[in-house]
Amino acid sequence: MVAIFTLLIGGVLGFFLHILTMKINFKQRTIDNKIKVYASIIGQWVQMRNFIFSKLRINLNPYDDPAFDSMYGQSQAFIGDALLVSEDAELAEKINDLNEKFYRTDWASLLMEKCNEIMEGIKKEAWDIIGRMREDVKDSTRFELGDLLHIIGGFRRNGTIKNSIT
Repeated sequence: MVAIFTLLIGGVLGFFLHILTMKINFKQRTIDNKIKVYASIIGQWVQMRNFIFSKLRINLNPYDDPAFDSMYGQSQAFIGDALLVSEDAELAEKINDLNEKFYRTDWASLLMEKCNEIMEGIKKEAWDIIGRMREDVKDSTRFELGDLLHIIGGFRRNGTIKNSIT
């Protein structure tokens, strides 16, 4: 009888341990995806900045080159990915706002000193956003009560415990 009871307890504990390791694996993939998406966005910003200044140095309008539109489109795709991997909608909005500043500023009509000043402001704003990106990744590393509730909620038909009244 003790052997059957021990086997039953071991099976239940093994099942819950498996569920826990699956949740941890999911969180790790989420962290990896966030890092990949955020790094891609930052890389696009750097590429757009370098492209803008390379065109301005030889007195060309960056908007005359279809490559600039392509960079903008790629950065918007990365922002879409960020919306999928991050729960922080405000962060995604700030990322998009900064991206729009890169694209919507009429760089060719400004003096180089003014371009440098605007770009410096964009860089400061980018540092703040990058700090929030870092915090978003760090927040994903913690195992919280919501994660446990998500695991337990998987046993319910609608997959959630919080909204079981509706």
